Amino acid sequence: MPFDEYPTVKAGYIALTDCAPLIVAQELGFDRQAGIKLEPIQMKSWSAVRDGLAFEQLECAQMPGALALAMHLGISGLRVPVRVPLLLGHGGNAITVSAKLYEEAIALLGSEYEGPRAESAVLVKAVALQRKTRGERRIRIGVVHAFSSHNYEVRAWLAYAGLDPDLDVELIVVPRSRMLEALATGEIDSFCVGDPWGQLAVEAGIGHIIATKADLYPYSPEKVLAFRDAWVKGHGEVAERTIQAIALGMEWAAQLENREELALILASKDYLNVPAEVLTRALACKPQLAPGFGETYVPRYLEFGGDCMPTKAGALWLLAQMRRWGQAEAGFEKEVETVFQPLETGGIQGAEQDNSVNEDPGRLAFDGVPFSVHDIEAYRHKFSVGG
Repeated sequence: MPFDEYPTVKAGYIALTDCAPLIVAQELGFDRQAGIKLEPIQMKSWSAVRDGLAFEQLECAQMPGALALAMHLGISGLRVPVRVPLLLGHGGNAITVSAKLYEEAIALLGSEYEGPRAESAVLVKAVALQRKTRGERRIRIGVVHAFSSHNYEVRAWLAYAGLDPDLDVELIVVPRSRMLEALATGEIDSFCVGDPWGQLAVEAGIGHIIATKADLYPYSPEKVLAFRDAWVKGHGEVAERTIQAIALGMEWAAQLENREELALILASKDYLNVPAEVLTRALACKPQLAPGFGETYVPRYLEFGGDCMPTKAGALWLLAQMRRWGQAEAGFEKEVETVFQPLETGGIQGAEQDNSVNEDPGRLAFDGVPFSVHDIEAYRHKFSVGG
């Protein structure tokens, strides 16, 4: 069959380093190899991605795992059943504070912060308490969507330092495209967003990356490939081919020898439109964390491949975060368990399909709180802030 006769699959994505599997699948012809015509469509925000999928403008999309679950449960806009048969990578998020806030915090603490990045919210706490004493406005932190790992990571990080994220600071949703501008102008004091935007703030001298997802929850779910369930039911074979093409893209992106070529592809003005060397650092797990400093090795900062199969445990972990922060009521366990799993048509050929509920996405969690898939309520009540 000629390529122009292959079924077209429109895939929404956001200009982030971890959109790589979708872009590579189309750029390197893995879609042709799988017998489809993949059409990546860049979206402006996660809300736009959600709506594009819900209103049938997209067949599938890169999406925060929590947003996919929220769509399925109807707690973020319309209730639209979705399927998540593939994880798109691991890590990539960074908590960045403005240079001004960082300098204020260091002055209050009396020295440079040299503690673990997972405990670096003490910098925010120092300034937040001073502002409260003076009656000044709260520190404002931007996150990309309420139903995102970014939101949950920032909240847990603040809570670990003894701050209430709903009272002591102000969390607001800011589109990824406006994060740098908002930080530069002082509209926000900090943000959590996926790579490379934290690194770009550092390069511009306006921000310091003081914590990453890899420091907080290195094994929790991040971006996923989400399909509308109704479309999958009517196009099972095409959906399977789509998964195959994107899985091949992810496998290629995971290879060290492809790092420089991948950075050049993503750096194009058609995709991220940023310097390739910034992306190369991320792909090597060696981001620049502070202005004027070189690379810092951060294990699992951003990875592709590996354990790419979604699990019930991953879905339940995200549900637990929704519960902890008041986004979802008790229940929903059985509903979300059906979302994060391979398609019934067989999944990715040759890939290990471990959908065990015993896999623990909370292992090595920075707060040391054990996660149990068998009792989400007990888990969330272990926290003194949230829960």
